[in-house]
Amino acid sequence: MVTDRRRLYDLGEFGFIARVRRLVASRDDVEVGIGDDCAVARVGRRRLLLTTDALVEGVHFRRSWDQPAGLGRRAFTVNASDVAAMGGRPRYALLSLAAPKTALSDDVTAMVRGFVKAASAHGCALIGGNLAAAPRWIISVTLVGEPCGEPLLRSGARAGDLVYVSGTLGGAAYAREILLGRRSGNQAATLPFRRPIARLALGAALARARAASAAIDVSDGLLQDLQHVCEASGVGAVVDASRLPCARSLRRLTPEKRLAHALAGGEDYELVFTVRRAQADGLPRLCAGTPIACIGAIVPGAKVRVVGADGSGARLARGFDHFRR
Repeated sequence: MVTDRRRLYDLGEFGFIARVRRLVASRDDVEVGIGDDCAVARVGRRRLLLTTDALVEGVHFRRSWDQPAGLGRRAFTVNASDVAAMGGRPRYALLSLAAPKTALSDDVTAMVRGFVKAASAHGCALIGGNLAAAPRWIISVTLVGEPCGEPLLRSGARAGDLVYVSGTLGGAAYAREILLGRRSGNQAATLPFRRPIARLALGAALARARAASAAIDVSDGLLQDLQHVCEASGVGAVVDASRLPCARSLRRLTPEKRLAHALAGGEDYELVFTVRRAQADGLPRLCAGTPIACIGAIVPGAKVRVVGADGSGARLARGFDHFRR
C-alpha cells in the first residue's frame, strides 16, 4: 500500500477536497456531489440543496469582534450564501456548537437566538443540532434548501458569456483589518465583515428566470472563486479591473492595495455569475433592488486574467486557503 506523507499544507484545502472527491462513489439520487456550493440530491420527487460549514474561533472570528447574537447571525448568513449561489432558499438548519466549559450559558443562548432570528427572516427553521465542550468556540451549520428553479452550478459557463458580480468587493477584508487592529475605524466600519448579506433574492431570481449560466459566492476572493467556475466549466475568464465595484472604504488605499482587496479579500459573500450575452439586457429589471456590475467575460482557456487599471494587484491575489496561509 502506497502512503502519502504530504502535509495538508502541501496539498492545500482544494487539493485535499479533490482527493476526497475521488474516494466517493456516484449515486443515482445525487445530481451534484462534492465540488459545488451545495450538493443536489433527490428524495422522491423533491430536489434538496445541502451545504455545511464551520466558523472557528481564532480562524474565522474572535469573540471580541461581536456579541454572541451577531456571531449567530453571521453563521447563518455565510451558510445561506451557498444556497443563494445555487439559486435556492434555505428551509431547515442544524446547528452544532462547541464552546469552552467556562462559557456563560446566556452567551450560548444569545448565539442560538441570533442564528434563529436570521434563519426565520428567510423562512428557515432550526430543527436540531449538538452542543459539545471544546477549548474554543466552533459554530458548525448544516442547511437544507430547495432550488427555486434549475440549480445554478459552477459548470455552466461558456466562452462569450459575460461575468457579473453583485454589491461591492473588498469591504469585508478592509473591515477585518480594522477588527485585527491593523487599521483605524469604528464599529460601523466593520459591518461589511460582521453583517454580510446572503443574496438569496438575487440567486432565486436568476434561477427562476434561467438567466445565469453559472454562479458562485465570493467567500475566498473574487479571483479564486471565479477560477473555480472556470475549472468546473473548462473555460477561462478576463476581468476588467477598472470595472470592479470596490467598496467605498477602499478609496483611502493605494490603487494596488485597493485592487488586491477587491480581487482576493474574500468574505464579501456577493454572487459572481455568468450570463449569455443575449440575456444581458434583461438583467437590470430581473435584479431590481440588488446592484450588479459587469466585470468581464468568459473566454477560451483555463485561467482568469486581469486587465485594465494596474494589473500588478493580480500578482498579489491568491485568495484564501485554510492550509496555505
